[in-house]
Amino acid sequence: MNRLFVLILSLFLVGSVSAADYADPSVATQARQDQFEDIKASFKQLRFILIQDEFDAVSARAEADKLAALSQPLLEMFRVRSDHGNTKALGRIWDSWPRFEAQMLKFVELTEKTAESLEYANQEDARMYIDQAAKSCKSCHRFFKKR
Repeated sequence: MNRLFVLILSLFLVGSVSAADYADPSVATQARQDQFEDIKASFKQLRFILIQDEFDAVSARAEADKLAALSQPLLEMFRVRSDHGNTKALGRIWDSWPRFEAQMLKFVELTEKTAESLEYANQEDARMYIDQAAKSCKSCHRFFKKR
């Protein structure tokens, strides 16, 4: 049920840009840049909520669900090679696709686990998963993103 909710929410959040539109490298590049900005904002908000002494489980769950939904379409946004122009994506993404795909899927999984742990208001597990997700971001950016 939760996965269905996340899928529906992700379709809503992606808006008018469909997966078919990602075949155009400039559309894919802009879509993922916009998506990463939204993910960054949601990630920061969720981490802030999770460190509070007075834990707001309802807000945490809503933000975690949003983050998980925002993460869902990321891999599709990278399928077409788009490492030229206004992007920080390195060609290594497509040259090392299995590694990139594995890291991206791990990030998505960690955002889902964060959301799942908050179904039961489990602040401790949510903190652990969001910290692991942050480490996966850093690891991926080190290898696949221009500095």
